[in-house]
Formats: sequence, structure tokens, C-alpha cells
Amino acid sequence: MSRSPSSRVKRDRAAAERQRTVVVWGAAQSGKSGVIGALRSEATKTVGDRWTLDLADAPNQLPSPDVVAYADSSSLALRLRGVKETPIRRPERAFTVTVRRHAGRRVTDSIDLTMLDPRGDLAVDPASRAARQALAASRTADGILWLLEAPHPASDGIVQLELLRQLVAILEAAGATELNAPVVVALTKIDRLPAAEMQRLLDAPEAALHKFLGDAAFGWLLAAFPRLRCAAVSAAGTVRNAVRPVGLTSAIDIFANEWRREDEAANAARVRARRSARVARVRRRAPIAATIAAVAAIVAFAGVATARLLQQRGETWSSSGGAVATHNDSVSTTPQTVPPARDSSAAAPPSIASAAARFDSGDAVGAIQMLANLRIPDSSGERIAADSLLAIAALREMETALTGRVPDLDPLQLIIVSTTAAIARAHPGTAVLAPLSLARAGACIGGRLNCPAEQVREDLAWAVILGTPPQQDQARRLRAALLGDTLVTR
Repeated sequence: MSRSPSSRVKRDRAAAERQRTVVVWGAAQSGKSGVIGALRSEATKTVGDRWTLDLADAPNQLPSPDVVAYADSSSLALRLRGVKETPIRRPERAFTVTVRRHAGRRVTDSIDLTMLDPRGDLAVDPASRAARQALAASRTADGILWLLEAPHPASDGIVQLELLRQLVAILEAAGATELNAPVVVALTKIDRLPAAEMQRLLDAPEAALHKFLGDAAFGWLLAAFPRLRCAAVSAAGTVRNAVRPVGLTSAIDIFANEWRREDEAANAARVRARRSARVARVRRRAPIAATIAAVAAIVAFAGVATARLLQQRGETWSSSGGAVATHNDSVSTTPQTVPPARDSSAAAPPSIASAAARFDSGDAVGAIQMLANLRIPDSSGERIAADSLLAIAALREMETALTGRVPDLDPLQLIIVSTTAAIARAHPGTAVLAPLSLARAGACIGGRLNCPAEQVREDLAWAVILGTPPQQDQARRLRAALLGDTLVTR
């Protein structure tokens, strides 16, 4: 008589089915070896909550000898830090190891940890073929652990352009404009900082990362990673001749907590669907004539009210889609009637409505000039609408100005001036940045107007990250044209 599998076997099988993968990314000296060494050292403990890397406890996927040597030498280097210089033998290729969450002696969770770039060579040129092949793992990853070395008080921090290149390479390898998987950006080696500074990073890692990167670079991360979380980590800890990681367990726990919320939300959705199906079956058996009559009356009333609202609203500009949704033929942002087009030449203060009328009549340059002269508070909703219209008009005029054999420089310079002011007002990560940046980059490249090279690269990156598919394609074509231009710094 065959025996049913034990409850422990069932739990292990279920855990294997739910196995998740976290990829680790970071440049050279970002702390990748420290993380592996700390996880290896934690495997020798029997108490406390911790994530561990136990290479002996992997019968189904024995690591290669170079991975074992890497983990052991990294662990030894952490223990002997400050006493003896210990070389770390890093593998040349990406590898995957299993790490487990322990509560004392009990295993509570397990994930696969994939080190994409052990030597940090690919981060130097993330657009290379080898880097693209390695970064392809981000397509199926359940999470990304991005390591950045915490800045010393006297250091200038990392170069924003390097971060941007790596970010764009990850998104292009994943074939997406944003990653829905959890992403944890960890500031590493915080034990090298003064005690007060180290504690500040542990207490508020997101604020510290924002201050470290600045508004623009932090905005890139928020736009690309909607589920961004921040952490501060010390793989070695502060105890001499011992490995006592600080913040590492909490950083990896973020992934487990995010996945747990995903599963709970999915289960709740399934429960609601089953309940809705049962309610629907009950309702089909009950008299519904009165219900139908009541619903019809409500719908009729809502339809009349909606029609009235649409008649009053005029035209709505969508900053996220970069398009115009026309509700009626009149263009108005106030209850008053807009003067007809034949009176547009009269001296009148510029407004969004008059600029929209210019744009609809085919005068994109006139619309841009009127929008550039508007005096609207930066925090108002009208400012968002005006800048959205400016982005659309600038894109159209940029394409028109570049269609001739000799580009017309005057409208291109107007585009650069007006979009620069709008970009400075926009909050990092907002969708309106994509068309504004694309228009400015196109004017700079097409007119050869000697714009700063870093500005043009940043504009194209915003278009690739936040733009619509056509805008992304246009940004990639502009970037290809930029490679042979004098804007590129050799």
C-alpha cells in the first residue's frame, strides 16, 4: 500500500513551485561580493532571522567550483577586513544560487539569487552585446536588487549619466518602458560612514538616495520602477573580525513582502470573482423588472448630466497620452465664448484657448509663441494643460521644420527655448516630459544647434522611458543619428 507524501514533503514541493528569482545588478565596487560573502557567512549561524547561502545544501543544483570559491573568498575577505588583504576570486559569467530565509533553525522562505555581472565589467558599457545578453534575465525576474555604493562625505557621488545608461539598458533588455516587478535600490558599505550618517541612512534610505542622486536621477528611477523601494546595507557590519550584516535581511525581506501582497491580492480577486458569480446566479432567478426600470432611470439621468458637462468642458488635453480629445467644436477653458478665428489677429492676451485655436488652424509656431508668453502658476492645472499643448505643438513643428532640405532654424530655436522652460517646471517622472524632451532633442539634433551633449542624451532617455511607442521609436532613430554627430563626446 503506497503511503501519501508527508506534510513536510508537500510544503517543500509547494515552496519549489513558488520559487522566485531576484537579479543583482551593480557596477564595480558597488558591494556585490560583500552581499554574497555576508550571505555565506550567515549560513554558519543557528539563531536569529537571516537570509543565508548554504552551498552544501543544494543537491539539485550544485554550484560550480568558481562560484563556491567566490562565495568563500568573499566571506573570508569580510572577516579579515582591516587586518589582511584577501583577494576575491570572481566568476567571469553570471550565476544563480539559492538563498533561504531562516527564523532560528527553521527555513521560512527560499529564492533564487542571480548575479548578472560578478566583475562589474558590463556596467561600464551596458549597451554592449554581452551586457544585453546578461540583462535579458530581467524580463522574467521577479525582482531586482540594484546596488549603489554609498557616497563618502567628501565624494561627488556617481555620475548621473552612468546611472541613466544602465537604467535604459535594463528597460530595453526587458522590452518595456517600466518594470512592474519590485525593485530595491540599496546603498551599500554604509559601515564606512560616520555612525550618525550611517544611522541616518538606515532610518530614511529613500530620502538619502534622493539626496544622493538628485531630483532628475531619482525621477528616472521612479518612472522606470513604479514599485521602487530603497534600503541601506552593510554586508560586513561594525564588529571587527566578524561578519554582522546590517540591513541585508530587511532589504531582501522587501521582495518577500511584496510577493506576499501580490498573492493575497490575487487570492482576494479570485474570491470576489467567485462571490460575484454566485450573486449573479441568484439574481438571474429573482424578479428583476423593478431593478431594470430603476437602472434605466439612473442611466438616463446620468447620460443627460454627462452630456451637459461635456458641452461645458470644451477641449481636454491629455498630458499622459500626448493627444487631444475633442468633445465639441468650440475651444474654451472658461464659460465665455471664444472669439471666432477671423478675430484672432486682434490684440488679445494669450490664453490656452487661443493657442489651441492657432494650433488647430495649422499655426503651430503661433501656438508655441502664445503658450511661451502665458503667465500661469506652475502648480495650477492650467499649467499642466498648457505644457501638454506646448509639447504637442513643438513635436509637430519640429517634424515640419526638419522636412525641408535646409532646416528652418528659427522655429527650432523657439522650440528649444520654450520646451526648456517647460521641462524645468515639470516634476521628474511625469509623462509630459517625454514629448517635451523628444521635441527639444529633435530640434537640437536636426538643426545641429550645438546643444549640450548630456542634455540631448537625457532628453532621448526620457522619451525612451516615458514616451508612447511611436515616441520611443522616434527617440531611438534620433539616438542612432546622434552616434555619428559632433554632439557625442569621445
